[in-house]
Amino acid sequence: MMIQGALGVLAILPFAVSRALQEEWIMVILDLLIISGIVSLGVYGRNGANFRIVSTLFTLMYTSGMLAVISVKGPDMLFWAYPTAIGGYFMVRLRVAISISVLSATAVTVLVYEALSAFQLSGFVVTYLLVCLFSYFFAARMTQDKQRLSEQATIDPLTGANNRRALDDAIESRVSLFSRRAAPVSIVIIDIDYFKRINDEYGHAVGDLFLQRFVEFLNGVVRQSEMLFRFGGEEFVVIAEGRLEEARNLSEKIRERFEQAQLIPDHPVTVSIGVAELGHVETSREWMKRADDALYLAKSLGRNRVCLAPSLERQSTKVSIDISIPAEKENA
Repeated sequence: MMIQGALGVLAILPFAVSRALQEEWIMVILDLLIISGIVSLGVYGRNGANFRIVSTLFTLMYTSGMLAVISVKGPDMLFWAYPTAIGGYFMVRLRVAISISVLSATAVTVLVYEALSAFQLSGFVVTYLLVCLFSYFFAARMTQDKQRLSEQATIDPLTGANNRRALDDAIESRVSLFSRRAAPVSIVIIDIDYFKRINDEYGHAVGDLFLQRFVEFLNGVVRQSEMLFRFGGEEFVVIAEGRLEEARNLSEKIRERFEQAQLIPDHPVTVSIGVAELGHVETSREWMKRADDALYLAKSLGRNRVCLAPSLERQSTKVSIDISIPAEKENA
């Protein structure tokens, strides 16, 4: 938007000066109104306004300016219709750009209908629509490429889960949200017990397939509002809505169901889980470390269990962590 605005000002300003010298004051006023509108919206956008709203207003403003110039000067100003049409496809959503283009083409046709022959008018309409069509395809391709690159940057290619980069962004976002609204949220770190044995016994191809099925299993257990990430190797993270006890219930459901799932026939696999609720005045790194410490304790105590990091309010020692042990181990 800033680039388009700067180019618009540089393109219009010389015409405004020239028209002022020729005393075409109506056109001078129009040019200055367009320039002041561009500058005002640029400043408004730079001050943190919603970009979607500002970009729509920006597109409508210079499209209206183009129509006003054609209304005053007639068909001689038709060439301004082309850059305004192209600019809209890079400023607003494609559906909005199409709507503006159709309305603009209709308005221009009405304005110059009596001044042009049928051949000239049809020539303008065809060329204008071609410019809009080419702009649409180019902008659509650019949008698809942007989405694809974004997915490549944030999605784990093997499992389809969100990757470590997406996890870092999500954690920072939740910590920021918590500081404003204190919405309770917990981290659940899941580690597949003895995963290396699967690779050693069945090969890495089976290990990769196992991880893909494990993500499918987790997606069937966690809620849609909860985000799943591959933390690295055989470790996965769920950002769970709610307090520690709710995250504990989710973790126990994951542990119990996975123990019974047997993704590899006759080869039961278990998981160890560490859970930590975000505390007040806690950084993302501190939050993640408490969950990781709880996971480490779960693994050191024999695996196949859920360990809860104590809340910061009652944390007194590093080892005061609640432990959930499978029933058969308690009986033993």
